[in-house]
Amino acid sequence: MANLLKCEIVTPDQMLYSGDAVLVSAPAAEGEIGLMYMCSPITSTLKRGLVRVKETDSGESRKFAVNGGYLEADGRKIVVLASKAIDLEVVDITISNDRIASNEKRLTELAEDDSRAVFIREEIVWQKYLAEKKKEIS
Repeated sequence: MANLLKCEIVTPDQMLYSGDAVLVSAPAAEGEIGLMYMCSPITSTLKRGLVRVKETDSGESRKFAVNGGYLEADGRKIVVLASKAIDLEVVDITISNDRIASNEKRLTELAEDDSRAVFIREEIVWQKYLAEKKKEIS
Protein backbone atom coordinates (compact mmCIF):
# COMPACT_ATOMS: atom_id res chain seq x y z
CA MET A 1 0.00 0.00 0.00
CA ALA A 2 2.00 2.95 -1.28
CA ASN A 3 -0.72 5.58 -0.98
CA LEU A 4 -0.62 6.13 2.75
CA LEU A 5 -0.73 9.40 4.63
CA LYS A 6 1.92 9.88 7.32
CA CYS A 7 0.13 10.85 10.53
CA GLU A 8 1.43 12.34 13.77
CA ILE A 9 -0.56 13.30 16.85
CA VAL A 10 1.48 15.47 19.19
CA THR A 11 0.78 17.13 22.55
CA PRO A 12 3.05 19.48 24.49
CA ASP A 13 4.16 16.45 26.53
CA GLN A 14 4.58 13.67 24.00
CA MET A 15 4.36 12.19 20.53
CA LEU A 16 1.12 10.27 21.05
CA TYR A 17 0.98 8.62 17.65
CA SER A 18 3.15 8.30 14.58
CA GLY A 19 2.24 6.00 11.72
CA ASP A 20 0.69 5.53 8.31
CA ALA A 21 -3.00 5.92 7.59
CA VAL A 22 -5.46 5.31 4.79
CA LEU A 23 -7.85 7.90 6.27
CA VAL A 24 -7.73 10.40 9.12
CA SER A 25 -10.82 12.24 10.32
CA ALA A 26 -10.70 15.12 12.75
CA PRO A 27 -13.02 17.59 14.54
CA ALA A 28 -12.06 20.77 12.69
CA ALA A 29 -13.57 24.04 13.79
CA GLU A 30 -15.63 24.12 10.56
CA GLY A 31 -16.89 20.57 11.10
CA GLU A 32 -15.67 17.00 10.78
CA ILE A 33 -13.08 16.58 8.02
CA GLY A 34 -11.58 13.49 6.43
CA LEU A 35 -8.13 13.43 4.93
CA MET A 36 -6.51 10.90 2.59
CA TYR A 37 -3.25 10.63 0.67
CA MET A 38 -2.84 13.53 -1.79
CA CYS A 39 -5.67 15.56 -0.23
CA SER A 40 -5.62 19.32 -0.71
CA PRO A 41 -3.38 21.15 1.75
CA ILE A 42 -5.25 22.40 4.81
CA THR A 43 -4.56 24.10 8.11
CA SER A 44 -7.35 24.23 10.66
CA THR A 45 -8.07 24.70 14.31
CA LEU A 46 -9.54 21.74 16.15
CA LYS A 47 -12.33 21.60 18.67
CA ARG A 48 -12.85 18.93 21.32
CA GLY A 49 -13.60 15.63 19.63
CA LEU A 50 -12.19 12.42 18.22
CA VAL A 51 -9.39 12.02 15.73
CA ARG A 52 -9.88 8.69 13.98
CA VAL A 53 -6.90 7.07 12.28
CA LYS A 54 -7.72 4.24 9.90
CA GLU A 55 -4.44 2.41 9.38
CA THR A 56 -5.66 -0.09 6.75
CA ASP A 57 -8.57 -0.37 4.34
CA SER A 58 -10.10 -3.25 6.26
CA GLY A 59 -9.09 -2.31 9.80
CA GLU A 60 -10.88 -0.46 12.54
CA SER A 61 -9.98 3.12 13.27
CA ARG A 62 -7.84 4.03 16.26
CA LYS A 63 -9.56 6.77 18.23
CA PHE A 64 -7.81 9.64 19.98
CA ALA A 65 -9.70 12.21 22.05
CA VAL A 66 -8.37 15.73 21.55
CA ASN A 67 -9.20 18.85 23.51
CA GLY A 68 -8.57 21.45 20.84
CA GLY A 69 -5.47 22.33 18.91
CA TYR A 70 -4.41 22.57 15.28
CA LEU A 71 -4.18 20.34 12.26
CA GLU A 72 -1.97 20.73 9.21
CA ALA A 73 -1.96 18.46 6.17
CA ASP A 74 -0.07 18.74 2.90
CA GLY A 75 -1.37 15.69 1.04
CA ARG A 76 1.40 13.39 2.20
CA LYS A 77 1.53 14.08 5.92
CA ILE A 78 -0.88 15.24 8.59
CA VAL A 79 0.20 16.67 11.92
CA VAL A 80 -2.27 17.13 14.75
CA LEU A 81 -1.00 19.47 17.45
CA ALA A 82 -3.38 18.99 20.36
CA SER A 83 -3.45 20.85 23.65
CA LYS A 84 -4.52 17.55 25.26
CA ALA A 85 -4.94 14.15 23.65
CA ILE A 86 -5.24 10.53 24.69
CA ASP A 87 -5.75 7.19 22.96
CA LEU A 88 -9.27 6.12 23.96
CA GLU A 89 -8.06 2.54 24.39
CA VAL A 90 -6.14 3.55 27.52
CA VAL A 91 -8.91 5.62 29.12
CA ASP A 92 -10.16 4.12 32.37
CA ILE A 93 -13.68 5.29 33.27
CA THR A 94 -13.05 4.66 36.98
CA ILE A 95 -10.02 6.97 36.95
CA SER A 96 -11.98 9.62 35.03
CA ASN A 97 -14.83 9.45 37.55
CA ASP A 98 -12.36 9.71 40.45
CA ARG A 99 -10.78 12.80 38.86
CA ILE A 100 -14.20 14.36 38.34
CA ALA A 101 -15.14 13.81 41.99
CA SER A 102 -11.78 15.09 43.23
CA ASN A 103 -11.98 18.24 41.12
CA GLU A 104 -15.59 18.91 42.09
CA LYS A 105 -14.48 18.73 45.73
CA ARG A 106 -11.61 21.14 45.00
CA LEU A 107 -14.09 23.59 43.46
CA THR A 108 -16.14 23.71 46.64
CA GLU A 109 -13.00 24.62 48.61
CA LEU A 110 -12.10 27.61 46.41
CA ALA A 111 -13.27 31.19 46.79
CA GLU A 112 -15.70 32.35 44.09
CA ASP A 113 -13.12 34.66 42.50
CA ASP A 114 -10.24 32.15 42.54
CA SER A 115 -8.73 31.99 39.05
CA ARG A 116 -7.88 28.28 39.43
CA ALA A 117 -11.58 27.44 39.19
CA VAL A 118 -11.55 27.91 35.40
CA PHE A 119 -8.86 25.26 34.97
CA ILE A 120 -10.55 22.87 37.37
CA ARG A 121 -13.90 23.21 35.56
CA GLU A 122 -12.18 22.56 32.23
CA GLU A 123 -10.57 19.41 33.65
CA ILE A 124 -14.00 18.21 34.85
CA VAL A 125 -15.46 18.75 31.37
CA TRP A 126 -12.50 16.92 29.79
CA GLN A 127 -12.79 13.92 32.13
CA LYS A 128 -16.58 13.71 31.57
CA TYR A 129 -15.96 13.77 27.81
CA LEU A 130 -13.39 10.96 28.07
CA ALA A 131 -15.72 8.80 30.18
CA GLU A 132 -18.60 9.38 27.75
CA LYS A 133 -16.55 8.49 24.66
CA LYS A 134 -15.04 5.41 26.33
CA LYS A 135 -18.56 4.16 27.14
CA GLU A 136 -19.57 4.68 23.50
CA ILE A 137 -16.75 2.51 22.16
CA SER A 138 -17.02 -0.19 24.83
